[in-house]
Amino acid sequence: MNVGEDVIYLDTSVVVALLTPEEASDHALLWFANSHEVLISSDWLITETHSALGMKRRLAGLPEKAWRTALQQFERLLLDGLELHGLDRARFRDAAELLQESSLGLRAGDALHLAVALHSPCTKLATLDRRLQKAGVALGLKPALVIADQNRNDTLP
Repeated sequence: MNVGEDVIYLDTSVVVALLTPEEASDHALLWFANSHEVLISSDWLITETHSALGMKRRLAGLPEKAWRTALQQFERLLLDGLELHGLDRARFRDAAELLQESSLGLRAGDALHLAVALHSPCTKLATLDRRLQKAGVALGLKPALVIADQNRNDTLP
């Protein structure tokens, strides 16, 4: 990581849009292709991405071949330099404190992502979740990409 280089925290919503067809996939793919910043996330990304892909397979009819391809692409993303930050008890406590801020309107998984992001060198947050982006901005993280759909709150089924 170079001094002064932007570091972006990558949320699961963007990863899932990169891996499977969604309304925001073209937007996410274009952003990802043009992004040259350092990307980080947390170990929680692994669990949450596998959960989202499994739900898409079970509930949204994602074909098995597409599901397997998405899992392989996810592993490639992890190997290609996405830096994952570990989860320790302090981050879970930080997430619990964020959940006490009712004005943020966070869910547990999003609070955990933000807790890790806030204790990392990142300055920006890449998410397709409007609620998470709003909370990130309130906590000092700049949006890394613009959310195109004004009604979008989640990308996970």
